[in-house]
Amino acid sequence: MLVVGTGFICKVEHLPALIRMPNVEVVGIVSRDVKRARELAEKFGIKGYYGDYIEALEKSGADAVDITWPTYLHKYAVIEACKYGKHVIVEKPIALRLKDADEMIQAAKKAHVKFMVAHCLRFWPEYVTIKKLVDEGAIGEPRVARAYRLSQFPPWSPEKWHKYMKRSGGVIIDLGIHDIDYLRWLIGEVDTVFARGGVYGTHGGDAIDHAHIVLKFKNGAIAYVECSWILPDSYGFGTYFEVAGTKGLLVVDPRMVSSVTIYQKGKFRQELIPHSDNAYYLELEAFVNSIIRDEEPPIPGEEAKKSLEVALAAIKSIYTGKSVKLPLTEEVIPE
Repeated sequence: MLVVGTGFICKVEHLPALIRMPNVEVVGIVSRDVKRARELAEKFGIKGYYGDYIEALEKSGADAVDITWPTYLHKYAVIEACKYGKHVIVEKPIALRLKDADEMIQAAKKAHVKFMVAHCLRFWPEYVTIKKLVDEGAIGEPRVARAYRLSQFPPWSPEKWHKYMKRSGGVIIDLGIHDIDYLRWLIGEVDTVFARGGVYGTHGGDAIDHAHIVLKFKNGAIAYVECSWILPDSYGFGTYFEVAGTKGLLVVDPRMVSSVTIYQKGKFRQELIPHSDNAYYLELEAFVNSIIRDEEPPIPGEEAKKSLEVALAAIKSIYTGKSVKLPLTEEVIPE
């Protein structure tokens, strides 16, 4: 495996997960700052490090590439990896524009390689438990959901690339897309999107940093998603999720013990979640297994594009002040 990027998600989650996998060898690390690549390679005992991505693709001997670079570099990194016949997993979101996502998907198909987008909530134990309970009919048919994902403005980027819509897509594409993707997986496809939001913080860019989003699904269910980058640094990071169905309610509140609370008629109970199940390990393991077994990855490019489309519809709704019916017929983030 060749790991591309040396930022927060790579250092804290991806690399520690990959080096624990018995059937994975990390053969190189790529950074636009070769010093950072070397330091990280030395820390994790990895032989190869590169300051040039193409050189790494040519010389590392990797079968697959794990891309953790900023969003605006995803298209370039994925397409180049495909040209060299490498299987690819890329951090969410897939891209900033639908046409870019299409080009990435087609590049992978042309090269006959596996292509997966790392939407980690589909592997997070609490959210996997909710999906299992819903599929088993524990709360009947899902009808209403609420999701919150709130934090300070991302402090880890030396370039502060998050503050520009052309680079990050703002809080909806960078953060809110977690819950958008999960809700699609849990409830089904979205029909209409209405959102309100804007720039309320002091990051100095044009990126939307707070949004309220209402999703209406094709099956008639509705969901509310709130995402924010305007909280003070002392707040940290907070999430909350609930889904109500015709026979009950499921709640994940990380402020409480790590569990899913199940409310049903006349009773409620908690299902504890094992702390050992790391979503980043599980998503990377799923990608590796798709290569070994020659199967389609659990979140292929086409699936990630659908979640991007919903996020872009929310941005369009903020810009126009109107609800947006899918599918989108134009791009929302300018070149």
